[in-house]
Parts: sequence; structure tokens; C-alpha cells
Amino acid sequence: MNRREWLKCMSALALSAAGAPLLAVFDAHAAAQKPAIGPRFFSPPQADVVAAVVDIIIPRTDTPGALDAGVPRFIEQMFRDVYSKAEQARYLGALAAFERAGGTPFLQLDAAQRKALVTRLHGEALASGRRIDHNSAAAFVLMSKKLAMLGYFMSEPGCTQVLQYVAVPGGYQADVPLSKAGNGRAWAVETVLRL
Repeated sequence: MNRREWLKCMSALALSAAGAPLLAVFDAHAAAQKPAIGPRFFSPPQADVVAAVVDIIIPRTDTPGALDAGVPRFIEQMFRDVYSKAEQARYLGALAAFERAGGTPFLQLDAAQRKALVTRLHGEALASGRRIDHNSAAAFVLMSKKLAMLGYFMSEPGCTQVLQYVAVPGGYQADVPLSKAGNGRAWAVETVLRL
């Protein structure tokens, strides 16, 4: 064995000895970054109610719906990681009021009754304006709608299949027919939504 081969072997040995703990750290970090399976902020029945409500708000049509875009996961993550304890408690209180609003648990209603309840409460929320009771069923519907829209239009399906999206826009084109300019669809842009 000559000196050059010996240096290669020793370098490989040193890198593997130093690299193994580093790889373990990277592996642990990657495992921590994986999305959790199942809800962690909402109980399973609460998560099912939130998913059912956002499915009514943004249903699947010829474009993906809220469930396809992962909106319930987005709402879960927002409450778990972003909202304060007071905001979390207010939303959960409004969710409990929503569960009582129909007289029967929401998930036991048929599809038409669910849609009618959400539509009625949404109308009440809009009619009350800023005087809305933040612990009411109507407040739950309104907050769920705002979060559903935020999560949906920030998702890949919302940005690319509902809004116009060009990852790398081309040059300026003047006098383009509407049919070639998105056919009336809005552009996917960075926005600020005040809740």
C-alpha cells in the first residue's frame, strides 16, 4: 500500500466515523418535519366536523375542493402552531356552539341539512357584521370560511387549478384576447387576509 492509498482509506474512515452521528441528527430532524398522522389540536370528532364544514364551503366541482387541497390539515396546523391560547379557546367554544346549533350533532345530519345549517349561520354572521358574538355558531362558520379560503388559495391546487399561475412569467404581451389571458380568472398572488 502506498501513501496515497493509505490517505484515502484513512480519510474515508474518519469521514464515516464523524458522519454517522451527523446522519443520525439529520434523520431525526427529517422525522420531526414529517406531517403528523391524524389531528393533534382537534379531537377526532372535532376534526371531522371542521372537515365537513370546509367541504361544504369549498366543495369539489370541476376543480379540486377543500378536502383535496388539505385545508383541514392547514386549519389544524394554524390553530396548533399560530393562534394564541385565547383564540384557540374562542374557536373551540364556537365549535361547541355550532355542534348544538342544529339540535342534532352536525355529523348526524344528512348532506342537505348540513348545507342548510352552514348557509343559515353564514348569513347570520354576515348580517351581524362586527357585532358578532365570537363564541357563537355563526362565528365558527365565518372563521372556518376565512381559514378555508386562506388555506385553499395558498395550496397548490388552489393556486394552479383555480387561479392563474405562471411560475416564470414571460414577456409583456399587449392586446391579448381574454380567452388567452386566463379567461377571467384572477392571478395567484401573495395576499394578506385579515381574520
